[in-house]
Amino acid sequence: MLFNSLEFWIFLPIVWLIYFSLPQKGRWVFLLLSSYFFYGFWQPEFAALMLMTSVMDWFCAKMLYQSKQRTKKLIWMWTAIITDLMVLFMFKYFDFALGKSPLASSLYHQDAFAWMIELGKYVVPAGISFYTFQSISYVIDVYRGDEKPEPNVVKFMLFVSFFPQLVAGPIERFGRLHSQLFAKYSPKLEDIKNGGRLLLYGLFLKVAVADNLAGVVDVFYENPSIYKGGSSWLASLMFTFQVYYDFFGYSLLAQGAALLFGIHLMDNFNKPFIAQSVPEFWHRWHISLSTWFRDYIYIPFGGNQGGNLRLSLGVLLVFFTSGLWHGANSTMIYFGISQGVLYLFDRFVFKKVGADFTWGRVLRRIKTGVFFMLTLVFFRSQSLPQSFEVYGNLLDFSLHSDQPFLSVDPQVWVFLFVGFVLDHFIILNRADKWLGSLNILPRWVAYLFFITAVLLFGGAVNHPFVYFQF
Repeated sequence: MLFNSLEFWIFLPIVWLIYFSLPQKGRWVFLLLSSYFFYGFWQPEFAALMLMTSVMDWFCAKMLYQSKQRTKKLIWMWTAIITDLMVLFMFKYFDFALGKSPLASSLYHQDAFAWMIELGKYVVPAGISFYTFQSISYVIDVYRGDEKPEPNVVKFMLFVSFFPQLVAGPIERFGRLHSQLFAKYSPKLEDIKNGGRLLLYGLFLKVAVADNLAGVVDVFYENPSIYKGGSSWLASLMFTFQVYYDFFGYSLLAQGAALLFGIHLMDNFNKPFIAQSVPEFWHRWHISLSTWFRDYIYIPFGGNQGGNLRLSLGVLLVFFTSGLWHGANSTMIYFGISQGVLYLFDRFVFKKVGADFTWGRVLRRIKTGVFFMLTLVFFRSQSLPQSFEVYGNLLDFSLHSDQPFLSVDPQVWVFLFVGFVLDHFIILNRADKWLGSLNILPRWVAYLFFITAVLLFGGAVNHPFVYFQF
């Protein structure tokens, strides 16, 4: 069920009304059933897969907490992690890992292993990487002693499956989300208003801004070989903002939907395009994933404590893993590694250049945005040959009379301009707080503009959220 679908906008108010009509003690059970219905709306068997992951991790966390010996605790923790990663591997990476190898051919012709090949070709369950990482973090936190295990497996299932952030994050930690899910709460007018504002603004960013940009980008990538120089740069710029407003819009929709139930989800973005370096960019972009990699891979690997060589290897490991997390293909691995290399370049080479001058800071921001834009060519391309073709086109400014130029409808520029100006220059805090602080006339002008943009000028094609595939 997509946040930008009619089904969701029917589902959300019905769930909200029934939820608050129930006694306090029974609400979480209904919310759990609603979350599983939301996820199983695509394919019911995927809900069963999520249930299996939840029960397994709950049991392993319980057993490791009860174990007295460190060795047994480690065994239970790694049992959970390896099981989760094996499920993730089978659905998302198995086909990619085997490729066209002799092993793949051999397995395919053996009946005993045919199911493995077919499973690897099966559609990837939506959001499997998100809820798997969220569940893994719980097990590790229990092992570290940062959290006590949830004694009720069904309540733990709600932590994993809470529908607003289930399929594309933010990846919440157990201590922050679990306590809110079971706290006593009565609907507050301020939360309803702010939740509605986040839903409206998030839908505007997704449907009016990102989907219109997607129309331009899709035309380019249908046949990138015919577009040179300026068109290739334009398409790359458009895709940069498409990804941002698509995912930022989703995050706001998730926060808005959760806030209607009194749940405060973490902010996943913080104006990333004002970042003056790649390290700063990743402190502002997809914050829940960046902090997950920091806490569960980078710091355990050594973090900043083992010298520059260990730090560099840790950074490359994080970004290699991040690239693989984003997709089971070589283009995503290149995307991750290129980000890691640029991260280290900024940290060790470009760290202080221009930092003390106004124009220097502006140029550093442009440089960081261009770095990210160029690596996104790997992110968007269907294959490495296509990505290298696009890079070649970026450097080709030859002019031919029959050479087409990528066309952009006027409303695309208008919505991109409005979205960028609002996001980076006008809305200085979160959108719901800013909209609520306006006087009634400008506030309703903003509401009507967002509604009109969504209804009349939304993308012609209802594009799925980019991060649903992860």
